Amino acid sequence: MISKLYRNMEEFIVRKKLRVKKLMVTVMAGISMLGVGVVAGNLSSYEVNQPVIAHADSYPTIHAKVLVGNKMRDITFGSWGASPVPNSKGVVTRNSNLKGFVNSPNISGYKPNVGWVNFYYTTSTKTTKLLNKLYYTKIKGVAVTYKTQKLTKQVKLAPGHDFYNHIPGSKYTAKRLHYGRTYAGKTITIDEQGIKKGMKTPYYRCYYKGKEIGWIYYSAVVNSVKYTKIKKTATVISNPKNDFYNHVTSSIYATKRLHYGKTYKNKKVTINDKAVRVGTKTPYYRCYINGKEIGWIYGGALKNIK
Repeated sequence: MISKLYRNMEEFIVRKKLRVKKLMVTVMAGISMLGVGVVAGNLSSYEVNQPVIAHADSYPTIHAKVLVGNKMRDITFGSWGASPVPNSKGVVTRNSNLKGFVNSPNISGYKPNVGWVNFYYTTSTKTTKLLNKLYYTKIKGVAVTYKTQKLTKQVKLAPGHDFYNHIPGSKYTAKRLHYGRTYAGKTITIDEQGIKKGMKTPYYRCYYKGKEIGWIYYSAVVNSVKYTKIKKTATVISNPKNDFYNHVTSSIYATKRLHYGKTYKNKKVTINDKAVRVGTKTPYYRCYINGKEIGWIYGGALKNIK
């Protein structure tokens, strides 16, 4: 949408990428930032490509009144991208109005109805009009049951979750401390878990090299895996319940099934690597047939390993 407005603008537009200045949401005292779920985007700012307006000294402040709970509040959007709007003669000038989109800021204790909205900025009056409806509803915190733990795990290479100072959605205001990917592949220790009411799966309070890095959802971490080079042969059992994967399942790697186990039932395979997950006894084996790798499979699907 934005790229269409770049044509015929060389005289007025310097086309380049730059990062949006990260601004805090300016709301009434007592309201802090909070990343809430996927809809809110978990970010107080978002990198976008913005056209640079020729001779412009600074970007305009994009702000508007938005319903937060049951009160109208003026909030500033620190994350936005826009392009100049041609005038009635089809010409763009440095005083042109702007049209683009803004990302819904994170507001502690509230969630937006949408992740982003379109806006129109009038340069002469320095006013912003939101072209879509944006409002925030209050999030009701739920009770959490805590339990002491003593675990060692690894963060997945693609964890899909981030570290927070408190469990998101609890009665405490949660603030992201670190992106999950910052610790991808790292070994962490866990001293406590928390399960929100109505859920069965926990959040873990994690430490890296003895320093607390925050709470993260359980699916972002896995048991550590120890690998050992070996030279063995084995036979796939006649009715395997497991399949061959590109990596050990439930490891830090994203896994993809390469072959069904039954495809190679009763076939003899060679093995050059084994992997044991912490807390389990049966290994996984990396298998080959006629020199071609067919993947990793759970040891219970093999027999006559020697």
